[in-house]
Amino acid sequence: MMFTHKYFIISALVAPLALCGSASAVVLASTSFDGRTLDPSNTANDLGWVTNGLDDPGSMSALNAGGNPQAIFNGGDTPNLFTPGINTGNGNTFWTTSVNLTVAGGGTVEVTDVTFDSWSINGGQTQNVNRRSDFTLTIRDPSNEVVGEANLVDVLSGTGVGVPNVTATFPSAVALSASGTYTLEIKGGDFAGVNETGNHTGIDNLSINGNIGAVPEPSAIMLSVLGLLSLAARRRR
Repeated sequence: MMFTHKYFIISALVAPLALCGSASAVVLASTSFDGRTLDPSNTANDLGWVTNGLDDPGSMSALNAGGNPQAIFNGGDTPNLFTPGINTGNGNTFWTTSVNLTVAGGGTVEVTDVTFDSWSINGGQTQNVNRRSDFTLTIRDPSNEVVGEANLVDVLSGTGVGVPNVTATFPSAVALSASGTYTLEIKGGDFAGVNETGNHTGIDNLSINGNIGAVPEPSAIMLSVLGLLSLAARRRR
């Protein structure tokens, strides 16, 4: 019986570790914006999201610095981009959009980083000269509390050799609860670095990346250990 008790206690200590299986790094949600529609002019629909672990985020709307709806460019080179019609090169001018993040099927998901192409637009045409844009990416929980933030300052875009794909990495992975909808807020423009003139900030090939089957919080593991040890103690009596 003593052996049985010892075996049970060891099992109680080891079992929570089984919960710590390695997470799978994946693209949680992505869109190329190809074929997107506008309805009304400030809302991009039909984004063709490809998802893994998240529900379809749906549409993306553009807001100006005052929080009011802002039209999205739809002419020249811009129909397959997300480019709000704000001249963001005059200092402290920017747009904001939000992406809904809802865990699909009660899974365990965490966000680690976001990648996208950074474009500069002038007169509806993509620029082939260096322009600079700033980006802030913020994740908010269902109660609108900030749970993660990453900043990109003076991102060069529109070079003659192609468009840079940039990565905004959160300081620590942001765990999403299986209940409620989180939001990824993207702010793009000119608000943190060198002022540029004559450009509009656009993005393309947006990808939200992270892990599925993430490691549980240490507190959850300890509660599991304590619960199993308590059960083992009762069995010994």
